[in-house]
Amino acid sequence: MGTQGTANTNQHYVPQMLLRGFAVANQPEQVWAFDKQAGRSFPTAIRNIAAERGYYDLNGSAALDAAMNEADGLASPIINEIRRRRSLSGITADARLTLAGFVVLQILRTRGFQEHMRHMEQTMVNAVTERFGQMPEGWRPDVQPEVAREEYLHSIPTFTRDFLPHLLDKDLLLFRTGTDHPFCISDHPVALNNTNNPGDGIRGTLGLAVRGIEIYLPISSEVTLAYICPSVGEQYEKFSSQLKLLGGFVNEDAYYYLQSRDTGKALRIGAENVRFQNSLQILHAERFLISSVNAFEDALDIVETHPEARFGHRVKVM
Repeated sequence: MGTQGTANTNQHYVPQMLLRGFAVANQPEQVWAFDKQAGRSFPTAIRNIAAERGYYDLNGSAALDAAMNEADGLASPIINEIRRRRSLSGITADARLTLAGFVVLQILRTRGFQEHMRHMEQTMVNAVTERFGQMPEGWRPDVQPEVAREEYLHSIPTFTRDFLPHLLDKDLLLFRTGTDHPFCISDHPVALNNTNNPGDGIRGTLGLAVRGIEIYLPISSEVTLAYICPSVGEQYEKFSSQLKLLGGFVNEDAYYYLQSRDTGKALRIGAENVRFQNSLQILHAERFLISSVNAFEDALDIVETHPEARFGHRVKVM
């Protein structure tokens, strides 16, 4: 079937092969979902979640959808192998490049990223108008939604080229949990965090090139890919060296982090760290969380306590 023939079909912005890592036990095509805006959970088929009819269509063509499917197809055996072995050891340089490209696309292709871009432009329009009373020449605050959507879709290849080097210069680790405390995923599943860099209060600390950035993508209910700024590992190395000089002491966090970074062995994390990872998915989700179990108490608490969390990440202009 040609790309024209797949136009106006149900097109996933989180691929089904990724969502299958979060399937309900013994039901490989079913997941549990939580709707942040409605505040309720429900079971659903994987084919029906994180997808929209004609999402990638441009001028009646589904060529972009076909390109996304091809990228997913290249990454699928790599991701399945990591899931099966629960390890990054033996992953070739070419496979790491393919994997990083898949993660970048998963940042860019979602409804959440599209809404983030739209909100960022409108926020800038509002801020400039408030300060100067008019828009600069060439700015178009009245762009129609369909035009803005097409411009966003056309920008994906350029953003991919710009974003990819920033993932390739990060340390790649694998986090692992047990079946009692599963990871969840969202409809905007690449989550950013920055534990070590408090910033200057003016510039944000969640950019891909910012020192200390942590980039997470859950690929199953048991394992999460982590692209971590090398400065984090360097701090652990320095700390470990200092402890050795003080008498050969070993810090477990530093030891296991560096072992995971250097060998590809999965870094086992505890229930509270899993809960934190899942909270990042809750906050980054545009609308839906997806899990192998119907356990969304933290999500419900967050959206009830912080109504702004019912939607995805939005930029703020100070």
